[in-house]
Order: sequence, then structure tokens, then C-alpha cells
Amino acid sequence: GRGRGDRLSLKSVQVKERTIPALNQLYFYLTEGCNLACRHCWLSPKLDADGDRYPTLPVDLFETAIREAIPLGLTGVKFTGGEPLLHPRIVQLLEVVRREELGLTIETNGVLCTQEIAVEIANSARRFVSASIDGADAVTHEGVRGVTGSFQAACRAVHNLVAVGIRPQVIFTVMRDNAEQVEDIVRMAEDLGAGSVKFNVLQPIARGEMLHQTQQTLSVSELIELGRYVERELAPKTRLRLVFSYPHA
Repeated sequence: GRGRGDRLSLKSVQVKERTIPALNQLYFYLTEGCNLACRHCWLSPKLDADGDRYPTLPVDLFETAIREAIPLGLTGVKFTGGEPLLHPRIVQLLEVVRREELGLTIETNGVLCTQEIAVEIANSARRFVSASIDGADAVTHEGVRGVTGSFQAACRAVHNLVAVGIRPQVIFTVMRDNAEQVEDIVRMAEDLGAGSVKFNVLQPIARGEMLHQTQQTLSVSELIELGRYVERELAPKTRLRLVFSYPHA
């Protein structure tokens, strides 16, 4: 039989022959700042109401990354942040995405999603937008997001996107303060014209760690029970696609 060295040699040959998967998608954290102060944010970006205090991704660096990634199989990009629409040259970034015919995914809090920006996003052939709404009313949402007026702005963002042919996903982060509004947020998303609702689990990281320590997060058993309710009882009663993101452990 072969010795240990022969087995290692055979393994190395198999690795060399393995097909390298395509890159597919790049995530771009466009800004270090955010115009909201969400209690649960796992990235904890710096508050930057006007988008002019903290660094943003240079457009030329963005273009370089795209140019180098396309030969590796790049087919799409994802814009997040901070708040991606806070980037002062967001329209130019969107133009690069269109020029290279890439798929586009945007995660936004919606505050800056004006009619004009919605049109720019809609001009991309393959686009997917999610807007975070953490309550079915202003008191709940703004209690989580920390800025007065952000609830109306997020709802207006969904309206603006729907008006240009995009049915965005509403993302709802589940915590003790809003867990009883799960069905309400689905009904509100229906009324707004959204295409789906995703329920995220609050992560005990960065700002979310304090919420976890003060027992404002749901227990694993409560999350599992809530997820089963969403999938077995609520999903059959709506035309929207519902996604419940279970914790891994």
C-alpha cells in the first residue's frame, strides 16, 4: 500500500484540478457613517446626518474593484453601509453598475430614497432593494431607529420604489419591543406594495449586545416559536413571500 507521503501527494493533485468557483458578487460598504442611530446595529456606524463627516468609498477605487473582479466572474454588487444612499456620489456609482451590466442589490433605511434616486435604481436591469422598517407605527420604528421622521421616510421610500416598478423587500428586525407586530408589519408591507418581508434576528453584537444584556432580545425558543408561526400560520394568509432568518445556534 501507499505510505502517508503518497496520500498527501495524491490529495495535492486533486486540489490543483479542482475548478475555482466564480466570484459572483462583491459587497461594498460605501460609507462609514449613517443618518440613523439604530439601537440594534451590529456594525455600529458613526452618526452622520448629512453624509459629510466620515469617509466614503472613492469612485475610482470602486471602478478599479469592479474592473478587476469581472474577469473572476463578477455578475453583481451589493451596496450597504452605513447607509449606502448617504454616499455623495451614489448616482455615479449606479451609473458604473449599469454600464458594466451588473446585478444590483441595495440595503437601505429608506430615508434618502427620493423619487429621483428610485428612478436611478430602476434603470438597472437586475435590481433588488430592501428597506428596513422595524415597526408598524412611528413610535415603534423610531424607538428602534433613533430618529424622528424615519418611519414616514421609510414608508415613502417603498412607495417611491413601487412607483418605478420595483417591489422592495421590507426587512424587520425582531426584538421584544416589536415582536407582537409581526402580522401588522406584513399587512403594512402589503398595503405599501412590497414584494416580500424578511424577519431578521437581532444579533448580540456591537449595539445589539446591550439589548441582549438587558433581555430585549427574544430567547432561542421564542424565536423558533415565532418562526413557526410565520411559516405555518402567517405565510399562507398573504401573497407576499415571507422569510424568517433563524439563528444558527
